[in-house]
Amino acid sequence: MKLLIVAALLIAAPAASACDLTLVAPARSVLKKPVQAKASLGDDILTVRYSVSSPSLNARKVLGRRQFPYMFDVVELFVTFSETGFPYFEFEVSPFNQPFQVKIPGGGRPRQEGVELGLVSTAAIRPGGWNAEMKIPLKQLGWDGDPKTIRGNFYAVLERAPRSYWSSFLPKAKKPNFHQPRFFQPLLQCV
Repeated sequence: MKLLIVAALLIAAPAASACDLTLVAPARSVLKKPVQAKASLGDDILTVRYSVSSPSLNARKVLGRRQFPYMFDVVELFVTFSETGFPYFEFEVSPFNQPFQVKIPGGGRPRQEGVELGLVSTAAIRPGGWNAEMKIPLKQLGWDGDPKTIRGNFYAVLERAPRSYWSSFLPKAKKPNFHQPRFFQPLLQCV
């Protein structure tokens, strides 16, 4: 009987919900709720899954010299464990699974671009959009093991000019700036 009650509760429980990213800039976009992000934690690895819906793709299979994923369609994740927001880490992935990793130490020290922070990513283009997954080993970034300290923000940059900038926690802005730790929130709320 207990097993039947537990099964009934699981069936009746609402499904896990993702965070819809909202438009930061420009003021309008033809896209409506194009990006969802879900975060989970297991074995000290933060896993974030993105689902992107867009009728067009602004991406290149091979990046040229001095080209970076953020110059095209990309999903991004910023992560910190500090109340001050520093240091924080930026992870991004393109539809063709081109990763880019950055450490922002704060305190006036320069950002460290193109560093290896342990990101393992996958991406797949599908009809009407693309999906991406990021797996980040948190211990090597200095995480103390407390899930409540995992904060950050989910982002996406989509479309050709005018490009649209999307975020889970940033307010609308005339000019997008993802590097604002004061807006970081608990990432595991988007499950």
